Amino acid sequence: MQLRSTFLAITVMVMTGAMTACGRPENLPQQPPIDELWESQQAAAGDVREWNLYARAVLSFEREAYSIGIRWQRQRDGRFMILLEAPFGQGVFRIDSSVPGIYRLLLPDGQSFENTSVEALLKDAVGWALPISGLDFWIRGLPHPQTAYSHRLNSRGRARSLKQDGWDIEYLDYAAAPGGLQLPRRMRLVDKQATFKLVIEHWQPPQPEDSNADLFPSFN
Repeated sequence: MQLRSTFLAITVMVMTGAMTACGRPENLPQQPPIDELWESQQAAAGDVREWNLYARAVLSFEREAYSIGIRWQRQRDGRFMILLEAPFGQGVFRIDSSVPGIYRLLLPDGQSFENTSVEALLKDAVGWALPISGLDFWIRGLPHPQTAYSHRLNSRGRARSLKQDGWDIEYLDYAAAPGGLQLPRRMRLVDKQATFKLVIEHWQPPQPEDSNADLFPSFN
């Protein structure tokens, strides 16, 4: 009787061990830690230094909401040209920087202004401003490297949110950009005075300047 009990006990232990082994997947690829994924994402997104993108935005400021079309061309050396399709039929505003640290604003009526701050340039000329210096990095899901920030990551090691320079940046989703890299598609930026909702419709490699008829194509 004792021998039979011992045999049954051994049989149960063997079967339990076999079931445990079968239930434990082996040789499955392990996802790197989130911090490592974040480092890889920063390196890849940081190497995206030239683009041609189209975006739609809504700027809520002083109890008013403004719909804005954005065309942004950036060269690898940092030179850029931004066209803003202003609300209420005000025309197209052009901001460019062909000289480091000097920004120029061209208004629809032909007036031209210069400033060493791109945000101040817009604020002084039209009464509202976009955080363009920060957006140069934030649209890639990156913090500006020269100022302090805090952040949260999603499960894939990409920025879920950033807090920097007085702005709270929330990343609502990502999409594949040229080359297959996942970059932000929808963002929401909030500071003490304004809320800025941005949808990037399309990323493209840099292209020669197009005619005005092609500046703001329609997207579904």
